[in-house]
Amino acid sequence: MREARRLAGQLQRFGWQLLAAATSLVIAFSAVRGIAGGYEPVSDNSLIELRAGDVFTRNHPLLGTLSSASISTGIDVNHLGPLLFDVVAIPFRLFGRSAGIPVAIALLNIAVVWLVGFVTSRVGGATAAVSAQAITALMVWTMGSELLYDPWQPNVLFLPFWLLLCCVWAVVAGRVSLLPLTVGVASFVMQTHLSYLFIAPIMVAFAVVSILWERRASSTRALDDLRRPALLSIGVFVVLWSQILIEQFFGSGRGNLTRLTLAGTGGGQDTGFESVRTGIPLALRMMSAVVALPPWWGRPGYDDSIPGSTWIEGPNGLALQTPGLRTLGVSLGALAVVVAVVAVAWRQMRCIENLEVVAAFRTLTVASLVAFATLVITPIDILGISPHKVRWIWVIGIFLTYALLLAALAAVPKLWCRRGVNGLAGLSVVALVLTLPTYVSQSGPLIFREATASITNVRSQLDDYFERSDAPRSVFFDPHGIGFGEPYTQPIMTQLIHDGVDLAVEDPSLARQLGRNRVATPDEIVTLPLVYVRAGAEAVALREGVERIAFHAGDTSPYSINDVRDRAVAVFLVRNDG
Repeated sequence: MREARRLAGQLQRFGWQLLAAATSLVIAFSAVRGIAGGYEPVSDNSLIELRAGDVFTRNHPLLGTLSSASISTGIDVNHLGPLLFDVVAIPFRLFGRSAGIPVAIALLNIAVVWLVGFVTSRVGGATAAVSAQAITALMVWTMGSELLYDPWQPNVLFLPFWLLLCCVWAVVAGRVSLLPLTVGVASFVMQTHLSYLFIAPIMVAFAVVSILWERRASSTRALDDLRRPALLSIGVFVVLWSQILIEQFFGSGRGNLTRLTLAGTGGGQDTGFESVRTGIPLALRMMSAVVALPPWWGRPGYDDSIPGSTWIEGPNGLALQTPGLRTLGVSLGALAVVVAVVAVAWRQMRCIENLEVVAAFRTLTVASLVAFATLVITPIDILGISPHKVRWIWVIGIFLTYALLLAALAAVPKLWCRRGVNGLAGLSVVALVLTLPTYVSQSGPLIFREATASITNVRSQLDDYFERSDAPRSVFFDPHGIGFGEPYTQPIMTQLIHDGVDLAVEDPSLARQLGRNRVATPDEIVTLPLVYVRAGAEAVALREGVERIAFHAGDTSPYSINDVRDRAVAVFLVRNDG
């Protein structure tokens, strides 16, 4: 009996560490299985591979990839920074694309898991840390096995933004030593995807203002504990934002920050399509779909809580169709229930003077208000509503669940709290076991899994071709000719660069993806050998004077983003012998 109690005490003492270790093993297992199954970065993921390979070369990236926000703004803008490329660079160099990218992203997610445990334990002890690990395990289940090592930006930020909210909560609750970590995580999140352009810095600003407000009447000595975290935070900011500032002030042409300012103030070119703001009614319906209505933020809702939308021609012009979203009345009713529950829990925590959980509700409130305001002003372009652009709504719903969970555990007697924590630990184990089977979310480049074999085959043939002595060392690449959103062109460009080929492109938007050193001069457009890609029947057809340097036999139907299958793919080369 005494031994059982001792073991129970040990488990309680190291509970969050054990759960973090279990979650880490599940992430690692998923990545290893993906590598063993022949992981291949396709579509946008191969651009991350390309730019990670450019780190510390003459094409070193100073910005992130080109943003789809360019469609609605009429001006090419990139995601703010290259920190994701920096994270991937070393594992990619050590292990190559098929292993390096999954290893890098898996390690990133594992680091987040442990940091969540560390941060929450600093605020609320073992109860908060075990509860946070239970939530993290459920998030891992929500993502499914294949997203746990997927580098696509909206997916890769799912766990880091959860860490950011935990860090902000910790600082608001008075753990000022965590401010440098908060600035670092916010920098990574904000730089990696533009959808976090507002919410990440505002949450950090909220944390800083909260610190200053709490100490407004304090003596100078009471403010001394802020000096070291503040100086470290400034140092973290300078280091992590230096590449962006170099591009802005010392790069050629308009800097990306200038472009973003022009885009936000309507200074872009006419795109031929008049984007509309999401607006309050639709924003309420979208917010409610994730935080207030089933299936909430669980796995069934990751792809479908905010479904894709389409534009249709109506009597008054184009109208946005949003099938799957609940009506405004139902959405408002559900949100009202959530607000009421939060208000009651918040009041209860104030009555018992649980300042840590009160700080969690303050953090939740600010995050929700910023998220809603961002939703309202988010433009809807010709592609319609894109859930990946508002993935932070899911994480805010998760933090809502966490805050309510902490309030419930704080409100009950210690015995029931202990039993509740043990139950959460058990729930974590169940969620992790359910994550082990292969699950492919239909989010991002994973929708192109049927094209993986063809891309692997073509890349292998290109590798062999460019080992030949007569293979050109510089080419002009034409990326057009297959269709919108196709998965082939980007990995083929990446392979050419991997094989040591100097790639030049004419398209200015593509040049912002690949780096300015790869912009073709007028002379290169005329004199360099031309390389292009075709899929379907055009991949099979041979042309006089055109060399097919790589070919994968497959289905010959025309490519469609709504019909991804194992198609015929070919890479063609036109030599300029003149």
